[in-house]
Amino acid sequence: MSIDKKLRILRHRSRRTLAQQGQMVGVTANSIYRWEHGLNVPRLRVLKLIAKQNNVSLEWLLSDDVTSDAQSEHVTERLLLSIFRKLPEKSKYKALGYVDRLYIESLEGADATGR
Repeated sequence: MSIDKKLRILRHRSRRTLAQQGQMVGVTANSIYRWEHGLNVPRLRVLKLIAKQNNVSLEWLLSDDVTSDAQSEHVTERLLLSIFRKLPEKSKYKALGYVDRLYIESLEGADATGR
Protein backbone atom coordinates (compact mmCIF):
# COMPACT_ATOMS: atom_id res chain seq x y z
CA MET A 1 0.00 0.00 0.00
CA SER A 2 1.37 3.42 -0.87
CA ILE A 3 2.06 6.16 1.64
CA ASP A 4 -0.75 8.37 0.34
CA LYS A 5 -3.32 5.63 0.98
CA LYS A 6 -1.89 4.94 4.43
CA LEU A 7 -2.06 8.62 5.36
CA ARG A 8 -5.69 8.79 4.27
CA ILE A 9 -6.60 5.61 6.14
CA LEU A 10 -4.92 6.79 9.33
CA ARG A 11 -6.71 10.15 9.20
CA HIS A 12 -10.09 8.51 8.56
CA ARG A 13 -9.57 5.99 11.37
CA SER A 14 -8.84 8.83 13.79
CA ARG A 15 -11.91 10.68 12.45
CA ARG A 16 -10.01 13.87 11.73
CA THR A 17 -10.80 16.37 9.01
CA LEU A 18 -8.09 17.62 6.68
CA ALA A 19 -7.93 20.83 8.70
CA GLN A 20 -7.70 19.00 12.05
CA GLN A 21 -4.91 16.76 10.77
CA GLY A 22 -3.11 19.80 9.37
CA GLN A 23 -3.31 21.61 12.70
CA MET A 24 -1.90 18.58 14.51
CA VAL A 25 1.21 18.50 12.33
CA GLY A 26 1.54 22.23 11.63
CA VAL A 27 0.53 22.37 7.95
CA THR A 28 -2.50 23.44 5.94
CA ALA A 29 -5.46 21.25 5.02
CA ASN A 30 -4.34 21.67 1.40
CA SER A 31 -0.99 20.03 2.24
CA ILE A 32 -2.77 17.06 3.81
CA TYR A 33 -4.98 16.77 0.72
CA ARG A 34 -1.94 16.82 -1.58
CA TRP A 35 -0.20 14.10 0.46
CA GLU A 36 -3.28 11.89 0.52
CA HIS A 37 -3.66 12.18 -3.26
CA GLY A 38 -0.01 11.46 -4.02
CA LEU A 39 0.74 14.95 -5.28
CA ASN A 40 3.37 15.60 -2.62
CA VAL A 41 5.08 13.74 0.21
CA PRO A 42 5.45 15.08 3.75
CA ARG A 43 8.88 15.77 5.23
CA LEU A 44 10.40 13.11 7.46
CA ARG A 45 9.78 15.20 10.60
CA VAL A 46 6.05 15.29 9.82
CA LEU A 47 5.93 11.59 8.96
CA LYS A 48 7.47 10.78 12.34
CA LEU A 49 4.83 12.90 14.05
CA ILE A 50 1.98 11.28 12.10
CA ALA A 51 3.31 7.81 12.91
CA LYS A 52 3.56 8.65 16.61
CA GLN A 53 0.07 10.19 16.75
CA ASN A 54 -1.43 7.09 15.13
CA ASN A 55 0.59 4.49 17.04
CA VAL A 56 2.17 3.01 13.93
CA SER A 57 5.83 2.60 13.12
CA LEU A 58 7.59 4.94 10.76
CA GLU A 59 8.85 1.85 8.93
CA TRP A 60 5.27 0.72 8.27
CA LEU A 61 4.27 4.16 7.09
CA LEU A 62 7.22 4.37 4.70
CA SER A 63 7.08 0.81 3.41
CA ASP A 64 5.48 0.31 0.03
CA ASP A 65 5.18 -3.43 0.53
CA VAL A 66 1.97 -5.24 1.17
CA THR A 67 1.83 -5.67 4.93
CA SER A 68 2.04 -9.16 6.30
CA ASP A 69 -0.82 -10.53 8.38
CA ALA A 70 1.29 -10.18 11.53
CA GLN A 71 2.08 -6.53 10.82
CA SER A 72 -1.53 -5.84 9.95
CA GLU A 73 -2.72 -7.44 13.19
CA HIS A 74 -0.15 -5.44 15.15
CA VAL A 75 -1.32 -2.16 13.60
CA THR A 76 -4.96 -3.08 14.28
CA GLU A 77 -4.21 -3.92 17.91
CA ARG A 78 -2.36 -0.64 18.40
CA LEU A 79 -5.21 1.33 16.84
CA LEU A 80 -7.75 -0.43 19.07
CA LEU A 81 -5.62 0.27 22.13
CA SER A 82 -5.26 3.91 21.12
CA ILE A 83 -9.02 4.29 20.75
CA PHE A 84 -9.65 2.45 24.04
CA ARG A 85 -7.28 4.75 25.93
CA LYS A 86 -9.19 7.81 24.70
CA LEU A 87 -12.52 6.53 26.04
CA PRO A 88 -13.95 7.88 29.30
CA GLU A 89 -13.65 5.34 32.12
CA LYS A 90 -17.39 4.57 32.07
CA SER A 91 -17.28 3.77 28.37
CA LYS A 92 -14.30 1.45 28.75
CA TYR A 93 -16.45 -1.07 30.62
CA LYS A 94 -19.07 -0.95 27.87
CA ALA A 95 -16.37 -1.47 25.23
CA LEU A 96 -14.92 -4.44 27.11
CA GLY A 97 -18.37 -5.98 27.42
CA TYR A 98 -18.96 -5.55 23.70
CA VAL A 99 -15.60 -7.06 22.76
CA ASP A 100 -16.22 -9.96 25.14
CA ARG A 101 -19.61 -10.64 23.46
CA LEU A 102 -17.97 -10.53 20.02
CA TYR A 103 -15.36 -13.01 21.18
CA ILE A 104 -17.98 -15.40 22.57
CA GLU A 105 -20.03 -15.13 19.36
CA SER A 106 -16.93 -15.91 17.30
CA LEU A 107 -16.29 -19.01 19.39
CA GLU A 108 -19.89 -20.13 19.03
CA GLY A 109 -19.74 -19.51 15.29
CA ALA A 110 -16.55 -21.57 15.05
CA ASP A 111 -18.23 -24.45 16.90
CA ALA A 112 -21.26 -24.31 14.63
CA THR A 113 -19.14 -24.53 11.49
CA GLY A 114 -16.92 -27.29 12.88
CA ARG A 115 -13.74 -25.22 12.88
